[in-house]
Amino acid sequence: MVHKKRCEMGEIKEETRESASAIAGQTISRRILVAEDNKAIQDVVSRMLDFMGFEVALACNGVEALTVFLDSSFDLVLTDLEMPIMDGWSLTQCIKERSPNTPVLWMTGADRETVLKKGERGPVDSVLFKPFKVEDLARTVQEALASRGV
Repeated sequence: MVHKKRCEMGEIKEETRESASAIAGQTISRRILVAEDNKAIQDVVSRMLDFMGFEVALACNGVEALTVFLDSSFDLVLTDLEMPIMDGWSLTQCIKERSPNTPVLWMTGADRETVLKKGERGPVDSVLFKPFKVEDLARTVQEALASRGV
């Protein structure tokens, strides 16, 4: 089955569920928490992950994400860095204090050099720079899960 999605730049991308699943290496549903304050990005990332076979929970800021994280079990957390109330950096620290083996991935449109320097000093597992492709998301998520043995 071929799915067509219109990209921001007006391009048409064709992807198959089979190719996305193969990239993600999914055979069973896994749980991912997505913390993102931008509803449009939240929707796109959620759909990408759902398309790859993941069960997705959404949060609009770091405080909400931490509450959801503490109330449930997740295999991975994907968070924006710049959010209101609690940013992704603080969220990452809180999650790693409570669950050091849970992979946390940052997604950001911020300056690459600044983010990478900040990441060197912190507990983040990987960074995705916006805009990213479904293949980049799938590969990064799978690598993070594989390193944890999930």
